[in-house]
Amino acid sequence: MNALPNLLSFLRLLGAPGVFLLAYRGEERYSALLFVLLALTDALDGFLARTLRAETRLGKFLDPLADKVLLFFGLLTVTFRTEQGAHPLLIQLLIVRDSVLVGGTLLLRRYGFVPEPSLWGKLTTFVLSVTVGVGFLLELSPDGALRELFRVLQVCSGVLILVSAFDYTAKGAGFLLSKLIIEKR
Repeated sequence: MNALPNLLSFLRLLGAPGVFLLAYRGEERYSALLFVLLALTDALDGFLARTLRAETRLGKFLDPLADKVLLFFGLLTVTFRTEQGAHPLLIQLLIVRDSVLVGGTLLLRRYGFVPEPSLWGKLTTFVLSVTVGVGFLLELSPDGALRELFRVLQVCSGVLILVSAFDYTAKGAGFLLSKLIIEKR
C-alpha cells in the first residue's frame, strides 16, 4: 500500500503522452477524459503519501516530473490539436521554465540541494491544469464566456509560470550562495 502514491505518479508519467496521441487521432473527448483522470492522480498521490506516511525520495522526484510531463502534453494538445488553441507563448514559457528548473536541480543536486515544492509551483500547476481543462471544454462546447475565461486563465498561467520560475531560481541561487559562503570560511 505504501507504494501506491509512487505507482500513481508513474502511471501519470506514462499516461501523459496518451493525452496528445488521443487528440491527434481525433479522440478529443477521450483525450480530455484522460487528462482529467491523470490530473486527479496528482492530488490523490500526494494525499495518499501524506496519509499513509509513504513519502519517499523517489516520490519527491517522480511526482513533480509526472506533473511537468502531464502539463506539457496537456498544454501541447490544447495549443495544437484544438480549434480554440492556447497561445503558443504559454507552452514556450513552460518549456523554458521546466528546462531551467530540471537542469538547475540536476546541477545543484551534486551539492545536496533537494528542491521542495513551493506555493507558487503548486499554484502554477493547479492553474495550468484548470487552463488545460477549460481548453478541452471549449473544444467540446465553444461558449463565449468559457472562451473569455480561457483567455484570462492563459494570462494567469503565463504570469504564474514566470513567478514560479523566479521563485525556484531564487531558492537555487540562495542555496548555491550559502554553499559558496560556507565553503569559503
